Amino acid sequence: MAGERMADAWATVALVGLAVSVTVGCAQVIGADWDGYARGEGGGDSTGGMVGTGGNAGAAGAQGDGGSGGGASSTAVSGGGGEGGEGGEGGCAVCKAGEFCTASEMCVRCVDRGGALSFGAPMAIEVEGARPAFPRVREEPAEGEGVATQRLVYVATFGSSDAQIATATGWPWTAGEVVASAAVNSPQSESGPLLLPVDAPSPRADFPEGSLLFDRVIAGPGSLPLLFVADRLEASQVETFDALNLDGGSHSVAVAHGVWPYRYWFMNKHQEGGQVTSRLLTTLDGGVEAQELHIVLPGDCPAQGDDLAPWVTPDGSVLFFQAPYSARGDCAQASVLRSFYVRLGADGLPAPGDKAKMLLVSLEPESAVMTPSLSPDECTLYVASDLDPVDRKQRLYAASRR
Repeated sequence: MAGERMADAWATVALVGLAVSVTVGCAQVIGADWDGYARGEGGGDSTGGMVGTGGNAGAAGAQGDGGSGGGASSTAVSGGGGEGGEGGEGGCAVCKAGEFCTASEMCVRCVDRGGALSFGAPMAIEVEGARPAFPRVREEPAEGEGVATQRLVYVATFGSSDAQIATATGWPWTAGEVVASAAVNSPQSESGPLLLPVDAPSPRADFPEGSLLFDRVIAGPGSLPLLFVADRLEASQVETFDALNLDGGSHSVAVAHGVWPYRYWFMNKHQEGGQVTSRLLTTLDGGVEAQELHIVLPGDCPAQGDDLAPWVTPDGSVLFFQAPYSARGDCAQASVLRSFYVRLGADGLPAPGDKAKMLLVSLEPESAVMTPSLSPDECTLYVASDLDPVDRKQRLYAASRR
Protein backbone atom coordinates (compact mmCIF):
# COMPACT_ATOMS: atom_id res chain seq x y z
CA MET A 1 0.00 0.00 0.00
CA ALA A 2 2.84 2.42 0.89
CA GLY A 3 4.52 1.60 -2.42
CA GLU A 4 1.30 2.42 -4.31
CA ARG A 5 0.96 5.76 -2.49
CA MET A 6 4.60 6.60 -3.33
CA ALA A 7 4.04 5.75 -7.01
CA ASP A 8 0.91 7.92 -7.03
CA ALA A 9 2.85 10.80 -5.49
CA TRP A 10 5.62 10.56 -8.10
CA ALA A 11 3.01 10.45 -10.86
CA THR A 12 1.40 13.60 -9.44
CA VAL A 13 4.78 15.36 -9.37
CA ALA A 14 5.40 14.37 -12.98
CA LEU A 15 2.00 15.72 -14.06
CA VAL A 16 2.55 18.96 -12.15
CA GLY A 17 5.94 19.26 -13.84
CA LEU A 18 4.34 18.80 -17.22
CA ALA A 19 1.66 21.39 -16.43
CA VAL A 20 4.28 23.90 -15.29
CA SER A 21 6.33 23.22 -18.42
CA VAL A 22 3.37 23.68 -20.75
CA THR A 23 2.07 26.72 -18.85
CA VAL A 24 5.44 28.46 -18.87
CA GLY A 25 6.00 27.63 -22.52
CA CYS A 26 2.53 28.85 -23.55
CA ALA A 27 2.87 32.04 -21.51
CA GLN A 28 6.13 32.85 -23.26
CA VAL A 29 4.75 32.12 -26.71
CA ILE A 30 1.51 34.06 -26.19
CA GLY A 31 3.42 37.01 -24.82
CA ALA A 32 5.86 36.81 -27.70
CA ASP A 33 3.02 36.78 -30.22
CA TRP A 34 1.74 40.01 -28.69
CA ASP A 35 4.95 41.90 -28.20
CA GLY A 36 7.04 40.53 -31.03
CA TYR A 37 9.38 38.82 -28.55
CA ALA A 38 10.34 42.33 -27.53
CA ARG A 39 11.27 41.53 -23.97
CA GLY A 40 14.09 39.24 -24.99
CA GLU A 41 13.68 36.82 -22.07
CA GLY A 42 14.69 33.18 -22.23
CA GLY A 43 12.37 30.35 -21.36
CA GLY A 44 12.64 28.81 -17.91
CA ASP A 45 13.74 25.27 -17.03
CA SER A 46 11.18 22.52 -17.04
CA THR A 47 11.19 20.07 -14.19
CA GLY A 48 10.77 16.61 -15.53
CA GLY A 49 8.50 16.90 -18.56
CA MET A 50 7.30 13.58 -19.93
CA VAL A 51 9.15 12.08 -22.90
CA GLY A 52 11.50 15.02 -23.21
CA THR A 53 8.80 17.71 -23.29
CA GLY A 54 10.77 19.65 -20.73
CA GLY A 55 12.37 21.43 -23.71
CA ASN A 56 9.15 23.38 -24.39
CA ALA A 57 9.98 26.17 -22.01
CA GLY A 58 13.44 26.46 -23.41
CA ALA A 59 12.11 26.60 -26.97
CA ALA A 60 9.96 29.57 -26.08
CA GLY A 61 13.12 31.53 -25.46
CA ALA A 62 14.22 31.26 -29.07
CA GLN A 63 13.78 34.97 -29.67
CA GLY A 64 15.23 35.92 -26.30
CA ASP A 65 18.42 35.04 -24.47
CA GLY A 66 17.88 31.30 -24.92
CA GLY A 67 16.01 29.05 -22.54
CA SER A 68 17.78 26.23 -20.81
CA GLY A 69 16.80 22.61 -21.29
CA GLY A 70 14.41 20.88 -18.93
CA GLY A 71 15.92 18.83 -16.16
CA ALA A 72 16.08 15.03 -16.40
CA SER A 73 13.02 13.27 -15.06
CA SER A 74 13.32 11.05 -12.01
CA THR A 75 10.58 8.75 -13.26
CA ALA A 76 11.11 5.74 -15.43
CA VAL A 77 8.40 6.72 -17.94
CA SER A 78 9.75 10.20 -18.66
CA GLY A 79 12.65 11.21 -20.85
CA GLY A 80 15.30 13.84 -20.28
CA GLY A 81 14.70 17.54 -20.66
CA GLY A 82 14.81 19.18 -24.12
CA GLU A 83 17.49 21.59 -25.28
CA GLY A 84 17.06 25.31 -24.68
CA GLY A 85 16.25 27.70 -27.52
CA GLU A 86 18.97 29.86 -29.04
CA GLY A 87 19.18 33.50 -28.03
CA GLY A 88 18.06 36.18 -30.51
CA GLU A 89 17.75 39.92 -30.88
CA GLY A 90 15.16 41.48 -28.58
CA GLY A 91 13.73 44.91 -27.80
CA CYS A 92 12.32 47.41 -30.27
CA ALA A 93 14.66 46.23 -33.03
CA VAL A 94 12.40 43.26 -33.77
CA CYS A 95 9.27 45.36 -34.41
CA LYS A 96 7.98 44.83 -37.95
CA ALA A 97 6.46 47.25 -40.43
CA GLY A 98 3.03 48.30 -39.19
CA GLU A 99 4.04 47.96 -35.53
CA PHE A 100 5.18 50.46 -32.92
CA CYS A 101 7.31 49.94 -29.83
CA THR A 102 5.89 50.82 -26.43
CA ALA A 103 7.82 52.23 -23.48
CA SER A 104 8.06 48.68 -22.11
CA GLU A 105 9.60 47.54 -25.42
CA MET A 106 6.56 45.66 -26.64
CA CYS A 107 5.79 45.59 -30.37
CA VAL A 108 2.11 46.38 -30.98
CA ARG A 109 0.22 46.74 -34.24
CA CYS A 110 -0.47 50.38 -35.04
CA VAL A 111 -4.06 49.58 -36.02
CA ASP A 112 -4.68 48.35 -32.47
CA ARG A 113 -6.19 51.45 -30.85
CA GLY A 114 -7.38 49.94 -27.59
CA GLY A 115 -5.39 52.21 -25.28
CA ALA A 116 -4.49 55.88 -25.30
CA LEU A 117 -2.95 57.06 -28.58
CA SER A 118 0.50 58.47 -27.94
CA PHE A 119 3.11 59.81 -30.35
CA GLY A 120 6.75 60.77 -30.08
CA ALA A 121 8.57 64.02 -30.81
CA PRO A 122 7.45 65.66 -34.09
CA MET A 123 10.00 65.80 -36.91
CA ALA A 124 9.77 68.54 -39.54
CA ILE A 125 8.81 67.71 -43.13
CA GLU A 126 10.38 70.26 -45.47
CA VAL A 127 8.08 70.80 -48.44
CA GLU A 128 7.62 73.62 -50.92
CA GLY A 129 5.16 76.41 -50.26
CA ALA A 130 4.43 78.76 -47.37
CA ARG A 131 2.16 77.89 -44.44
CA PRO A 132 1.56 74.27 -45.44
CA ALA A 133 -1.40 72.49 -43.83
CA PHE A 134 -3.81 69.58 -44.28
CA PRO A 135 -1.20 66.81 -44.72
CA ARG A 136 -2.96 63.69 -46.01
CA VAL A 137 -1.13 60.55 -47.17
CA ARG A 138 -2.09 57.51 -49.23
CA GLU A 139 -0.08 54.51 -50.36
CA GLU A 140 0.38 53.99 -54.09
CA PRO A 141 1.71 50.90 -55.85
CA ALA A 142 5.15 51.10 -57.37
CA GLU A 143 5.82 50.90 -61.05
CA GLY A 144 7.30 47.57 -62.12
CA GLU A 145 8.87 45.62 -59.25
CA GLY A 146 9.66 48.59 -57.02
CA VAL A 147 8.31 49.19 -53.54
CA ALA A 148 5.09 51.08 -52.85
CA THR A 149 5.37 54.82 -52.39
CA GLN A 150 3.69 57.26 -50.03
CA ARG A 151 1.94 60.19 -51.70
CA LEU A 152 1.46 63.35 -49.68
CA VAL A 153 -1.14 65.97 -50.54
CA TYR A 154 -1.35 69.27 -48.69
CA VAL A 155 -2.25 72.92 -49.16
CA ALA A 156 0.15 75.86 -49.17
CA THR A 157 0.60 79.27 -50.74
CA PHE A 158 2.95 79.64 -53.68
CA GLY A 159 3.79 83.27 -54.38
CA SER A 160 0.27 84.48 -53.70
CA SER A 161 -2.22 84.70 -50.88
CA ASP A 162 -4.45 81.97 -52.32
CA ALA A 163 -3.89 78.45 -51.01
CA GLN A 164 -3.35 75.72 -53.58
CA ILE A 165 -3.24 71.93 -53.45
CA ALA A 166 0.26 70.47 -53.73
CA THR A 167 1.73 66.97 -53.71
CA ALA A 168 4.97 65.11 -53.08
CA THR A 169 5.93 61.43 -53.33
CA GLY A 170 8.40 59.20 -51.52
CA TRP A 171 9.54 59.33 -47.92
CA PRO A 172 10.95 61.45 -46.47
CA TRP A 173 9.35 64.18 -48.55
CA THR A 174 11.79 66.97 -49.36
CA ALA A 175 10.09 68.79 -52.23
CA GLY A 176 6.51 69.15 -53.38
CA GLU A 177 4.83 70.93 -56.26
CA VAL A 178 1.50 72.47 -57.10
CA VAL A 179 -0.95 70.01 -58.67
CA ALA A 180 -0.87 70.85 -62.37
CA SER A 181 -4.59 70.83 -63.05
CA ALA A 182 -6.67 73.89 -63.75
CA ALA A 183 -9.71 71.87 -62.67
CA VAL A 184 -8.20 71.40 -59.20
CA ASN A 185 -6.27 74.63 -58.59
CA SER A 186 -8.37 77.60 -59.66
CA PRO A 187 -7.92 81.35 -59.11
CA GLN A 188 -9.84 80.85 -55.83
CA SER A 189 -8.41 79.26 -52.67
CA GLU A 190 -8.53 75.46 -52.38
CA SER A 191 -8.26 73.47 -49.17
CA GLY A 192 -8.96 70.17 -47.42
CA PRO A 193 -7.50 67.76 -50.01
CA LEU A 194 -8.20 64.08 -49.39
CA LEU A 195 -7.07 61.34 -51.79
CA LEU A 196 -9.09 58.16 -51.43
CA PRO A 197 -7.08 54.89 -51.57
CA VAL A 198 -6.29 53.78 -55.10
CA ASP A 199 -8.80 50.91 -54.85
CA ALA A 200 -11.59 52.85 -53.08
CA PRO A 201 -14.71 53.61 -55.16
CA SER A 202 -15.39 57.25 -55.94
CA PRO A 203 -18.43 59.00 -54.43
CA ARG A 204 -19.40 59.58 -58.05
CA ALA A 205 -20.33 56.37 -59.83
CA ASP A 206 -18.96 57.61 -63.15
CA PHE A 207 -15.51 58.45 -61.72
CA PRO A 208 -12.67 55.92 -61.32
CA GLU A 209 -11.38 54.63 -57.98
CA GLY A 210 -9.04 56.80 -55.95
CA SER A 211 -10.81 60.15 -56.38
CA LEU A 212 -9.62 63.44 -54.91
CA LEU A 213 -11.99 65.30 -52.56
CA PHE A 214 -11.36 68.96 -51.75
CA ASP A 215 -13.12 72.27 -51.14
CA ARG A 216 -12.98 75.69 -52.72
CA VAL A 217 -14.27 79.12 -51.77
CA ILE A 218 -16.56 80.31 -54.55
CA ALA A 219 -16.20 83.95 -55.52
CA GLY A 220 -19.33 86.03 -55.13
CA PRO A 221 -21.71 87.25 -52.44
CA GLY A 222 -20.97 85.52 -49.16
CA SER A 223 -17.95 83.64 -50.57
CA LEU A 224 -19.39 80.28 -49.59
CA PRO A 225 -17.23 77.13 -49.57
CA LEU A 226 -18.20 74.08 -51.60
CA LEU A 227 -16.98 70.49 -51.64
CA PHE A 228 -15.80 68.93 -54.91
CA VAL A 229 -14.99 65.47 -56.25
CA ALA A 230 -12.22 65.13 -58.86
CA ASP A 231 -11.70 62.04 -60.99
CA ARG A 232 -8.03 61.93 -59.93
CA LEU A 233 -5.23 64.12 -58.56
CA GLU A 234 -4.28 65.49 -61.99
CA ALA A 235 -7.97 65.91 -62.67
CA SER A 236 -9.67 66.35 -65.99
CA GLN A 237 -13.16 66.22 -64.46
CA VAL A 238 -14.38 67.92 -61.29
CA GLU A 239 -17.95 68.00 -59.98
CA THR A 240 -19.54 69.57 -56.92
CA PHE A 241 -20.29 67.13 -54.10
CA ASP A 242 -23.94 68.06 -53.97
CA ALA A 243 -24.95 65.47 -51.37
CA LEU A 244 -22.76 67.24 -48.78
CA ASN A 245 -23.09 70.87 -49.91
CA LEU A 246 -25.92 71.66 -47.53
CA ASP A 247 -27.32 74.91 -46.23
CA GLY A 248 -24.71 77.69 -46.56
CA GLY A 249 -21.91 75.54 -47.99
CA SER A 250 -19.53 72.80 -46.78
CA HIS A 251 -15.80 72.11 -46.58
CA SER A 252 -13.13 69.89 -44.98
CA VAL A 253 -14.46 66.38 -45.57
CA ALA A 254 -13.35 63.12 -43.94
CA VAL A 255 -14.35 59.67 -45.20
CA ALA A 256 -14.58 56.26 -43.52
CA HIS A 257 -13.68 54.45 -46.74
CA GLY A 258 -13.30 51.07 -45.02
CA VAL A 259 -17.04 50.69 -44.48
CA TRP A 260 -19.92 50.55 -46.95
CA PRO A 261 -21.82 52.65 -47.50
CA TYR A 262 -19.25 55.36 -46.83
CA ARG A 263 -19.71 57.60 -43.82
CA TYR A 264 -18.67 61.25 -44.12
CA TRP A 265 -17.77 63.97 -41.63
CA PHE A 266 -17.61 67.55 -42.87
CA MET A 267 -17.82 71.17 -41.83
CA ASN A 268 -20.99 73.03 -42.73
CA LYS A 269 -22.07 76.66 -42.67
CA HIS A 270 -25.50 76.84 -41.06
CA GLN A 271 -27.63 79.91 -41.77
CA GLU A 272 -30.40 80.84 -39.37
CA GLY A 273 -31.93 84.15 -38.36
CA GLY A 274 -29.39 86.11 -40.34
CA GLN A 275 -26.53 84.39 -38.49
CA VAL A 276 -24.00 81.91 -39.88
CA THR A 277 -22.50 79.27 -37.58
CA SER A 278 -20.05 76.47 -38.33
CA ARG A 279 -20.89 72.93 -37.32
CA LEU A 280 -19.39 69.48 -37.79
CA LEU A 281 -21.81 67.01 -39.38
CA THR A 282 -21.81 63.32 -40.21
CA THR A 283 -23.92 61.35 -42.66
CA LEU A 284 -23.98 58.06 -44.51
CA ASP A 285 -23.68 57.95 -48.27
CA GLY A 286 -27.12 57.67 -49.78
CA GLY A 287 -29.02 60.71 -48.56
CA VAL A 288 -29.36 59.92 -44.85
CA GLU A 289 -30.06 63.05 -42.80
CA ALA A 290 -26.88 64.58 -41.40
CA GLN A 291 -26.32 64.75 -37.62
CA GLU A 292 -24.27 67.31 -35.73
CA LEU A 293 -21.36 66.23 -33.52
CA HIS A 294 -21.04 67.74 -30.06
CA ILE A 295 -17.51 67.08 -28.83
CA VAL A 296 -16.21 67.99 -25.37
CA LEU A 297 -12.53 68.90 -25.03
CA PRO A 298 -10.30 68.38 -21.98
CA GLY A 299 -11.33 71.05 -19.49
CA ASP A 300 -14.98 70.65 -20.56
CA CYS A 301 -14.93 73.28 -23.33
CA PRO A 302 -16.92 72.43 -26.47
CA ALA A 303 -15.07 71.80 -29.72
CA GLN A 304 -16.10 74.68 -31.93
CA GLY A 305 -14.64 76.88 -34.63
CA ASP A 306 -14.83 77.70 -38.32
CA ASP A 307 -12.87 74.60 -39.31
CA LEU A 308 -12.31 71.52 -37.13
CA ALA A 309 -10.47 69.89 -40.09
CA PRO A 310 -11.76 66.35 -39.45
CA TRP A 311 -9.93 63.18 -40.44
CA VAL A 312 -11.19 59.70 -39.56
CA THR A 313 -9.76 56.18 -39.46
CA PRO A 314 -10.91 53.90 -42.32
CA ASP A 315 -13.40 52.09 -40.07
CA GLY A 316 -14.86 55.36 -38.78
CA SER A 317 -14.14 54.56 -35.13
CA VAL A 318 -11.69 57.37 -34.26
CA LEU A 319 -11.99 61.01 -35.34
CA PHE A 320 -8.99 63.36 -35.42
CA PHE A 321 -9.61 67.11 -35.49
CA GLN A 322 -8.38 70.55 -34.48
CA ALA A 323 -10.11 73.07 -32.23
CA PRO A 324 -9.33 76.30 -30.38
CA TYR A 325 -8.12 75.41 -26.90
CA SER A 326 -7.28 77.15 -23.67
CA ALA A 327 -4.98 75.36 -21.23
CA ARG A 328 -6.63 77.40 -18.44
CA GLY A 329 -10.08 76.13 -19.36
CA ASP A 330 -11.22 79.58 -20.47
CA CYS A 331 -13.59 78.52 -23.25
CA ALA A 332 -14.48 82.04 -24.36
CA GLN A 333 -10.81 83.01 -24.75
CA ALA A 334 -9.62 79.79 -26.42
CA SER A 335 -7.56 80.86 -29.43
CA VAL A 336 -4.67 78.44 -30.02
CA LEU A 337 -5.54 75.58 -32.36
CA ARG A 338 -4.60 72.19 -30.94
CA SER A 339 -5.24 68.67 -32.23
CA PHE A 340 -7.37 66.00 -30.56
CA TYR A 341 -8.98 62.64 -31.14
CA VAL A 342 -12.26 61.16 -29.97
CA ARG A 343 -13.75 57.68 -30.28
CA LEU A 344 -16.99 57.30 -32.20
CA GLY A 345 -19.92 54.93 -32.16
CA ALA A 346 -21.52 53.20 -35.14
CA ASP A 347 -23.67 56.31 -35.66
CA GLY A 348 -20.57 58.43 -36.22
CA LEU A 349 -21.09 60.37 -32.98
CA PRO A 350 -19.06 60.40 -29.76
CA ALA A 351 -20.49 58.32 -26.97
CA PRO A 352 -22.28 60.46 -24.34
CA GLY A 353 -19.78 61.56 -21.72
CA ASP A 354 -16.74 60.52 -23.79
CA LYS A 355 -14.34 63.46 -23.98
CA ALA A 356 -11.72 64.10 -26.63
CA LYS A 357 -8.04 63.58 -25.82
CA MET A 358 -5.25 65.92 -26.84
CA LEU A 359 -2.47 64.88 -29.22
CA LEU A 360 1.16 65.87 -28.62
CA VAL A 361 0.40 67.16 -25.13
CA SER A 362 4.07 67.81 -24.34
CA LEU A 363 4.31 70.73 -26.78
CA GLU A 364 4.24 74.27 -25.42
CA PRO A 365 0.69 75.59 -24.83
CA GLU A 366 1.27 78.48 -27.24
CA SER A 367 2.23 76.15 -30.11
CA ALA A 368 -0.51 75.53 -32.65
CA VAL A 369 -1.01 71.90 -33.72
CA MET A 370 -3.38 71.70 -36.69
CA THR A 371 -5.07 69.50 -39.32
CA PRO A 372 -4.08 66.07 -37.92
CA SER A 373 -4.20 62.79 -39.84
CA LEU A 374 -2.57 59.33 -39.74
CA SER A 375 -0.48 57.42 -42.26
CA PRO A 376 -2.12 54.50 -44.09
CA ASP A 377 -0.61 52.03 -41.57
CA GLU A 378 -1.61 54.35 -38.68
CA CYS A 379 1.96 54.38 -37.34
CA THR A 380 2.60 58.08 -38.01
CA LEU A 381 0.72 61.23 -37.07
CA TYR A 382 0.92 64.17 -39.48
CA VAL A 383 0.16 67.74 -38.40
CA ALA A 384 0.88 71.34 -39.30
CA SER A 385 2.47 73.39 -36.53
CA ASP A 386 4.44 76.52 -35.65
CA LEU A 387 6.24 74.71 -32.83
CA ASP A 388 9.75 75.87 -33.79
CA PRO A 389 10.50 78.59 -31.17
CA VAL A 390 13.22 80.14 -33.37
CA ASP A 391 11.12 81.37 -36.29
CA ARG A 392 7.57 80.19 -35.50
CA LYS A 393 7.08 79.30 -39.15
CA GLN A 394 4.25 76.94 -39.93
CA ARG A 395 5.58 73.59 -41.18
CA LEU A 396 4.40 70.04 -41.62
CA TYR A 397 5.50 67.50 -39.00
CA ALA A 398 5.48 63.74 -38.55
CA ALA A 399 5.38 61.99 -35.17
CA SER A 400 5.74 58.21 -34.73
CA ARG A 401 3.34 56.14 -32.65
CA ARG A 402 4.75 54.97 -29.33
